[in-house]
Parts: sequence; C-alpha cells; structure tokens
Amino acid sequence: MKQSPFKFGEIVTGQHFTNRETEIESLQKNFLSSQNTIIISPRRYGKSSLVKEASERFLNIEKGYYFCFLDCMYVYSEEEFYSRFATAILKAACNNQEEFIQLAKKAMKGSRVTSTVTGEPLLELDRNYIKDNIYAILNLPRTIVDKKQKKVIVCIDEFQNISRFDKNHQLQSRLRSAWQHHDQVGYILYGSRNRMTEIFNMTNGPFYKFGETLYLNRIRTKRLREYVVNAFHSTGKEISKDICNAVIDTVENHPYYLQQFASIIWFISGKKVTKADFSEAKKALISYNLNLYIELLDNLTNYQIGFLKALLSKEDRLYSAEVISAYKLGSTANVRRMYNALTNKGIIVKEVDRMAFADPVFKLIAEERIL
Repeated sequence: MKQSPFKFGEIVTGQHFTNRETEIESLQKNFLSSQNTIIISPRRYGKSSLVKEASERFLNIEKGYYFCFLDCMYVYSEEEFYSRFATAILKAACNNQEEFIQLAKKAMKGSRVTSTVTGEPLLELDRNYIKDNIYAILNLPRTIVDKKQKKVIVCIDEFQNISRFDKNHQLQSRLRSAWQHHDQVGYILYGSRNRMTEIFNMTNGPFYKFGETLYLNRIRTKRLREYVVNAFHSTGKEISKDICNAVIDTVENHPYYLQQFASIIWFISGKKVTKADFSEAKKALISYNLNLYIELLDNLTNYQIGFLKALLSKEDRLYSAEVISAYKLGSTANVRRMYNALTNKGIIVKEVDRMAFADPVFKLIAEERIL
C-alpha cells in the first residue's frame, strides 16, 4: 500500500515543504549576519517548518554554525524556561550525552544533569541556582561561541508563551538586556500573531525593534496547485486543475489544512479524483476537526453568534451602528471584546483593514452550525 504524499501535524521539510523561497532566502541571509529575526503569522501557517527547512538548507552550505531549537509550547514558568533554554543550547553544541555532561560542568558550574523519560540529557536548574546564575544562563549562547569557535543560531518556537509567565515583563527585559550584546549569535523568535505583535511592536516594550520582522502570508494558489498535482501524480493518481483549485479555495490557501484535505482526498480516491471524492473529503475534513472547536462552539453567547454571523455575511463595518443593530452585537465595546477573545484563540485575525477568519476550517464549521 502506497503512503500518502501529504504530511501534516508535524514539522514539514524536504519534498513536503511548499514554496516560501523568499522567506527562506531572507532567513539564510540573516543566519549569515547573525541578524535577529521575528516571524509572525496565524497558527499553523508553517513557521516551524519554515525555520527547520531554512536551517537544513543553510547547513548543507555553511558548516561553522550550531542551530539550537527550543519550543515554548509546553513551558509554563520562568524557571522551566531557563532550564530548557540552557539544555537546548548545550544539546546543539554536543554530539552525545557524555559531551553534554562535560560541557555543562565547564559552562554551567554547579548545575545538575538528569535525563528525560526518553534518555535525553536535561539540565535541571533549581530556583536558587537560577537566582544566582540568571545571566550566565542567558549568556550561554555567547559562551558556546567562545568555547566552540562556531556561531550559534537560537530558534525559539511559540515565543509568545513567555507572556503567560508571572513577572513576564521582567523576564523580557532580562532577555533583551543579555541577548542584544551577543555578537556571532542570532535569535529567531517565532509564534502566533496577536501576542507576538504585542511583544515586538509595543514602543515601550523590551523587545521593540529587536530584529527584522517577517510576516507569513498565504501561499500563492499557483504554487500550491503545482505541489498538489505533482504529489498526486507521483503516486499514480490524477487530480484535475478545477478540483485542485476547489481544494485550495476551500482551505483558503492555508498550508496545514491543504495538506490535511489533500491527504483525505488521496486516501478515498481511485486513480482519478472525482467531484464525489471532493465532497466526501470535505465532510471528513469538517468532522475530523470538529472536536477541536466543539467546546468553543457550544459556549458561544448570543452576542458571539451574532458577531460570527456578521463575519460570515462578509460585513466589513463591524463597528458601525447599522451592523451592531442588525446582528444584535450590543455595542462597539462589546464588538471589541469579542474580537479580542476570538483573536486570542487564533480564530479571527485582522487583515489590512478588515477582520477575517484565521482558521478556514472553523469557518466551514461555523457556516454549518450558525448560518
């Protein structure tokens, strides 16, 4: 049985990676110059895959670099951040556990090395150690540059999650005060749109103008169509241009959902994709993702239902008296509260001068259940 040529739900590189050539070129230039870079986009736009793909291509050409990867998705405290940050830096510079232990002894004197359940080395830093060594931890990338004579690129995913820590503004100030002095070290910080924008665009915030900002937009239809058609063809299947365009339009050029939708169609179709395959796959796409949003949908207030109805009806003046009255939204302040709540959940996003659905599958679900 052949394997699906599509991949989703994990970092995508190599043959599964689609387009983003301009962004890759920008990142690689920044790697060379140790330029700090902030990458911002709605959820599931491929930020992690972009950074991984760019780094792998870069390391095929340039050898004098260490790439360190840290994911803050499941980091819940400042203390845990320090431990995982130091661990990620040391792991990037070491080939095995013994080397990790020896480097930890030299670079982080007095620290304790343990192992995760998978046997990976982990630097365990208690509160007292962190209190006495905060800047030794934060300066560890620069320490590695001196010890190993290689440049270091620190890539931190879901960076916006540091804003949920207690005293997070103090942490941001510490990070900025240490990292801004690190020559031969580049920081690639990436995460979801709204909180990242708050961290990096506030003129009085510690990270204001910390580096170049890249905003990921939707991938162009032509490139996505080429990718999908070629992927089907590589496994002996055929998908017409019209059906392929319908697939792309349905998920509004969203890279994660495109991979998922195309994979569903691939599994249920024969040698040639039919309109019936498309319809069946669309129902399956909605069904597979319904559980992600069922609690949100079931807990919508009448105001929120009206707000979503207005968006689905393509109203572009949501703060106007006419729209507020027609959809029973209460007040402009209430509209603002609903917008903030849904943007924080990654459902709504502001595009240029309008509000839109950041998640096209949630939009499909909302159309079924609300309109």
